[in-house]
Amino acid sequence: MESIESVTFKLGDLHDYKEMFRQLKRKGGNITGDFEDYLWVFKEEFSNFHFEFDCEVYGEINLALKCYSVQKIYNGISTQNVRQNLGHIKEAIRITRGFRLNELAHLEDAFNHFGIHKRFTMAASIREFLIFFNHRYKDAYCDLCANYKTKVSNVRELPNFHDILLFDLALDEYFKTCTSEEEKLQYYPIFLWWRLTRIIPMRPIEFYLLSRDCTMKDKEDRYWMVLPRRKNSSKYPGSLKITDTVQVNKEVFELVEDYKQLTSAYEAVSPYLISYKAYRKFVKLNTRERAQEKIGAFQFINMIDRFYDDVIIPKYGNLERVKPGDTRHFAFCNMMLQGFNMLTIARIGGHSSLETQLHYHKHLDHFAQSFVHHAAQKLRLKRKNLWRLNSELGTQAIIAKSKIYQASDFQEKYKVEHGYCTDHPSRCNVGDCRFCDYYFFSPEDEQLGLAWLIDCSKVLESRLKEQLELIRYLTKSMNYDCPTLMYQQSGQEKLSLACNELRRFMDQKAMVDSYLLEDEL
Repeated sequence: MESIESVTFKLGDLHDYKEMFRQLKRKGGNITGDFEDYLWVFKEEFSNFHFEFDCEVYGEINLALKCYSVQKIYNGISTQNVRQNLGHIKEAIRITRGFRLNELAHLEDAFNHFGIHKRFTMAASIREFLIFFNHRYKDAYCDLCANYKTKVSNVRELPNFHDILLFDLALDEYFKTCTSEEEKLQYYPIFLWWRLTRIIPMRPIEFYLLSRDCTMKDKEDRYWMVLPRRKNSSKYPGSLKITDTVQVNKEVFELVEDYKQLTSAYEAVSPYLISYKAYRKFVKLNTRERAQEKIGAFQFINMIDRFYDDVIIPKYGNLERVKPGDTRHFAFCNMMLQGFNMLTIARIGGHSSLETQLHYHKHLDHFAQSFVHHAAQKLRLKRKNLWRLNSELGTQAIIAKSKIYQASDFQEKYKVEHGYCTDHPSRCNVGDCRFCDYYFFSPEDEQLGLAWLIDCSKVLESRLKEQLELIRYLTKSMNYDCPTLMYQQSGQEKLSLACNELRRFMDQKAMVDSYLLEDEL
């Protein structure tokens, strides 16, 4: 429970707002500008936030904006969120010329041209400010904003799964065929990001800020990584203590050490792992180079775009592009499907609340279906002798096509339902031929054979959905003790069993669907 006070702007309280601003300056010490100034700059560890109060033409509204902003920051709202609110309100002020009643239709027109997410966030900001300011036309504007009060899910749309696999393939092939250290160094941060953040659910900013000595090996030959967790633990009761140290495998440790060796000539003093100087070696800018120690979102997205333009597009054409934050979602989905409980995932993922991760569950259906489709393609290609047998999971090899097997290709075969068993039936430990590696689908009546497979695929589809719902239920209903970081052991056992059963259904469906695929790679 939380007590919330409704605050209304009054000129008589101006002294109180100025005092809040002075206290913020004394506490943080990283604020430039005075309350009366046009510009405030909040300098935080990861970003600088500029607050421009340039609505003087609308008189008291500009002063109210300052008071609105300072009281929100003073009461614990993040600077980034308040800066976003301020931007939305200022945009509405300009559209409506200071919230005039006869300009209401202009704001409605603007809303209809905005995206769904912006409509919601902007409407919420406007309503809150107008109630705070007690604007004379607040009721009319609040009524309009109420039409956009439905919150939109902030779960991102992930790229097409096939395009993700081709990105993985292209990255793997590139580093296997590099002929020089310089060629390797150009895109090594992408390779490192791809390998690390699909396992450890890091935010992009946490990857950029990894320290140069982020990995270590202990006396028991275990490997660890220290993460620069951006979010601090919540001040509210029941919040989780976020962990910043996670165990990693030897491969991850060696990847980091390899990159450090490659960039040793560039980083004599920088405390960050990802080298900005090495990045600049491969980027030509028209503007003067600014002294910088670390790369940020702009530089990393630029690097990914160059990899698509230079490596992927010439070979595979235009694909839907992977974004820096996507891998965090991949990591969460993988952990959920492996049976990790909410408490473990929250601590590794840097969440101070268990509920924060629930929206990632919305990706599970798509993630599981995409995995099944990919596995079905892999099985089909393997039967055709098109698959590289020693390839890593998730890495697809494009090899020249060879002939499809015929029944006569098998020396040992036994007639079974709609095909042949290529091993002796007495050694069968599967039970249903459709799920067996030794089954060769060769129906005498093709329509009957396909109907037999399709019926099975539909049943497995239904079981998959039921199993995913069971996993969601078990995850949410398990008892967690956040202060002691303990969870219900019997609940974890049930969750692990449910995830094992899910993987069994996924494998079975992939096997069945591999016979039904019409498209060949």
